[in-house]
Amino acid sequence: MRLSRRAALRAGAASLALPLVDRAAAHPEPFEPLDVLEIDGAAEAVVGPDAVVYVAATTGFVVVDASDPTDLRVLAERRDLLSDRDDGPLDDVHDLKVAGDTLAVVGPANSGRPRAMVLYDVSDPANPVVETVYDTPYPIHNSFLTDTHAYLTVNDGKRTELAIVDLTGDAPEEVARWGAADANPDWADVPAFYRSCHDVYVQDDVAYVAHWDAGTWLLDVTDPAAPTPISHVGPYDPADIVGAPTTEGYQLPGNHHYAAVNDDASVLAINHEAWDQNPDDDRNGGPGGISLYDLTDPANPVQVATIPAPPTPDPSYAGVWTTSHNFELSGDRLYTSWYQGGVKLFDVSDPQSPAELAWWRDPETAAFWTARTAPDCFVASSTPLVTDDTTGALYTFPDHPGQQPNPPTLTETTTRDTTTRTTATTTQTTTETSTSRRTTTNATDTTSGETPGFGALTTLLGVTGAAAALAHLRDREPKD
Repeated sequence: MRLSRRAALRAGAASLALPLVDRAAAHPEPFEPLDVLEIDGAAEAVVGPDAVVYVAATTGFVVVDASDPTDLRVLAERRDLLSDRDDGPLDDVHDLKVAGDTLAVVGPANSGRPRAMVLYDVSDPANPVVETVYDTPYPIHNSFLTDTHAYLTVNDGKRTELAIVDLTGDAPEEVARWGAADANPDWADVPAFYRSCHDVYVQDDVAYVAHWDAGTWLLDVTDPAAPTPISHVGPYDPADIVGAPTTEGYQLPGNHHYAAVNDDASVLAINHEAWDQNPDDDRNGGPGGISLYDLTDPANPVQVATIPAPPTPDPSYAGVWTTSHNFELSGDRLYTSWYQGGVKLFDVSDPQSPAELAWWRDPETAAFWTARTAPDCFVASSTPLVTDDTTGALYTFPDHPGQQPNPPTLTETTTRDTTTRTTATTTQTTTETSTSRRTTTNATDTTSGETPGFGALTTLLGVTGAAAALAHLRDREPKD
């Protein structure tokens, strides 16, 4: 269903957390995984043609046949990419994107070398073939791929911006850069990790750039070599946070992590990855939820609803993560991931009144990175990069309303689910931080002044400033 403009938007609706439906009464069908496939190091997952799912896996990627959602099968697995190089292999691979027969695998997400986008021909998904390697001077945290261009996040020193790369020539060629400081030079005075270029989504010649505390920017990329701002959504002016403490980068408001639109771009969703670093004060610093906007006038986005995060017994960075992570809007459905808070399915046919259709969680085993629609189901990837106990895996779920049987609580001690799991091979080497968060091991980069990757910490803050932020975390009590 294509959504029409809402005639009676109220200004006060922008700040409302709207009530959700009683799922138990309205939707009695059971809701639980159809299948689970373990994948070491799993992070982002995207769905290509013919129900083929591509999963970024920290040390490489895995290709999965999901044509039968009850029987996931590995088609291909590629690890140790670029291992023939002196500075190889490519590590910290958290993101990948597919467009037609082309797969873009990018990294490292945070720090280290080599730094590259590797393009594969996946016309035969069971046999990915390297087409070209595009080396970059910056790490690539996230990306987007169209038939003609790649959009890459740049967070390198003081530079926090979007790079646009033309793929139509004999070799990939960067044709443009754009960052919040191009729209307002005062953003250049704000510490880089507050304005990190975290993610990008592109549809119908509009790029939606999530710029953390610098907000979300809509760019006209009809000519990708000349991106032009359309509008901006965000809680801050640069002067508001130019001298803010490190904790501001963790907490609401702000923390624009990912932004995407529905099929006709009439609804914009922006999620907020956030934690409450001072749970005892009066400020609600997190966990972050998802904001919905009416976008029928792209030059004037109007917030119409807020979807809150699931509850957590400890909302701090060292606690139980239930903050929003990656999602997808498709038709009237919103597919969402909430780390240890699980996955949720929403009906957003009326964006002013999003209705929760289903919720599944297993917080001691699964920490969901993304949720995406697929034929006859939706898929969600669980990552091991959150705690020592969460497992890397790809899940399939029914794309219908329902209630999880005997759901574990998120406010007390939880019990692991005993769902049968199939395992894909390859072991990932990890180290532990003082907060028991899991990070991939990187060699120190002595040429750029950067520090080795801090896993989810640099997911939040970007490379610059991560060392100071880690020191702040070490001053806090580790979780039990």
